[in-house]
Amino acid sequence: MGTEKTEGSRWQGKGSARDSLSIVTVCLDPECSSLVRRFIDSTPLTRLVAELRHFLGGEGDTAFVDRLQDLQPDVCLIDFDPDREKASRTAERIHESLPDASIFAASAKAQPDLIIAAMRSGCSEYLIKPLDRDQLLEALARVGGKKRERREQAPAQVICFLGAKGGTGVTTLAIHLSTLLAQRCHRHTLLVDLHPDLGDASVFLSLTKHQYHFYDLAENTHRLDAELLQGFLSHHASGLDLLAAPEAIDTTRHVPPESIGQTLEFLRQHYEFVIVDCPPGLSDQNLTAISQSDHLYLVATPEIPALRNTARYLEYLTRIDYPAERIRVVINRHSKSGPITDAQVEKAIHKSVYRKIPNQYGEVIKSINMGRPLLLESRSEFLRTLSEWAESLAGKPTATGKKEGKGVFGFFGR
Repeated sequence: MGTEKTEGSRWQGKGSARDSLSIVTVCLDPECSSLVRRFIDSTPLTRLVAELRHFLGGEGDTAFVDRLQDLQPDVCLIDFDPDREKASRTAERIHESLPDASIFAASAKAQPDLIIAAMRSGCSEYLIKPLDRDQLLEALARVGGKKRERREQAPAQVICFLGAKGGTGVTTLAIHLSTLLAQRCHRHTLLVDLHPDLGDASVFLSLTKHQYHFYDLAENTHRLDAELLQGFLSHHASGLDLLAAPEAIDTTRHVPPESIGQTLEFLRQHYEFVIVDCPPGLSDQNLTAISQSDHLYLVATPEIPALRNTARYLEYLTRIDYPAERIRVVINRHSKSGPITDAQVEKAIHKSVYRKIPNQYGEVIKSINMGRPLLLESRSEFLRTLSEWAESLAGKPTATGKKEGKGVFGFFGR
């Protein structure tokens, strides 16, 4: 399959394995491979653990996946020039099998459509040949920073989305916010589709080939661990993980609310953000999720039935002592020239509005039908508003190439 570099004396003095980054290359051309080896040899806290000479052979190529799972690399650097289709398929499989690994594409081609396609296959970085040492080290520094954050991170924020009525766009907002947190803000994010039947999150994300769903996981609270969790997750190219809803109707299923709560508390320990897409209503399952949440986003549209329901939800949540400061009202499909003014909205619900999401229904519904969130290719007002929202939660990421503190090379001691 390939030539493998094993750890030996050449790595001594480069830091502990806990702090270092392990790197696997896939199908690099000789010149690129030589540059990478030279860069890594001169850089502390990096280890080249394998140089694989073949792409994934196909869906049945378990040897390739097994080898990578044995190596558990932090970074997989894939050359996209020999065969872009095979490289993309390899990246997708690595992203699915090793969700914590960062995938770098290397290519002499810099056309925007090729870069976007590589990102969609799971690559977080696109490096232009001939490789530049500073470019590579900046990319590795970002991975090192995320690895350090995961190790030191506090338990996740659990955020619930609940619609004041059906059709307010809860799933659309939850998906876009989650994907932005994962891709643009580089936060380890999980989306939970809490719908008991026929949830839409997997369809919106084109992740319909999942075998298990959230309620299957919640029925196994007696054996919850990180290894079990991996078997239930679907992985999106943005870096977002999904626990899907059941795709069939099963009226016999009953998962106790306490199992929902226990499962969410378990998930909190493994992510930075857990976003819960709740079905309409205040079922026991929804109330349990809401009680576990750090924030509840109550989503309404600027129409009388939705605003009436929002006021009633707020009254009920106050009666059951859910902290008012945790509830944030979001108005979706907002229009500055709409028939109901912002002042009338806030008067009707007796609460200030936290976010106003502009009405770009046509563009959003197109993205839903294509099974692809509006991300890199969109410059819409909708996406700008959602990006600001995500950044307010995660903290705005440092612009690529700008130095902060010790600079982008601080991870490597420069």
